[in-house]
Amino acid sequence: MSVRVRRARQGDLPSVLSLFDELDRLQRDWRLFTPRPGMADEVRGRYAQAMTGPDVMVAVAEDGGEVVGMAFAEPRTPSRFSDERSLEISGVIVRAERRREGIGRLLVQEAVRFAREQGLRWISLRTFGPNAEAMDFWEGLGFSARVVELVSPVDDLARRVSIP
Repeated sequence: MSVRVRRARQGDLPSVLSLFDELDRLQRDWRLFTPRPGMADEVRGRYAQAMTGPDVMVAVAEDGGEVVGMAFAEPRTPSRFSDERSLEISGVIVRAERRREGIGRLLVQEAVRFAREQGLRWISLRTFGPNAEAMDFWEGLGFSARVVELVSPVDDLARRVSIP
């Protein structure tokens, strides 16, 4: 495989945003909450800023000069009960026609290197439970569900608990 993973540069921003759009389309059916107005501009700014700083990682997988995958990762404090930080991976996507080639694994390898550089012991992520392909990928790498977010429409719940 001629794919190499590297930290994204400003010139990669159009490709990264195109991948983000692909991820957005993929997740649309699972999303419960409507994205706020201006979200696309926020994402553009967030990714552009992340490419210049040492504390956040945007990695791209490149093959023959074409960006075929990406991952975003930043240190976070995932628990309100602890000050311990973890590296939260998000925005991981490999172009549909390039999946199952090991590119996602290469992006995760880069995230592991970055976590170690940052002195972090944990990597966390959130994904949609109905996304079976993503769940299989992450569980295959050793991730396990630790916190489950449950949601219900207010009106449905009101009927179930007998509130008129």
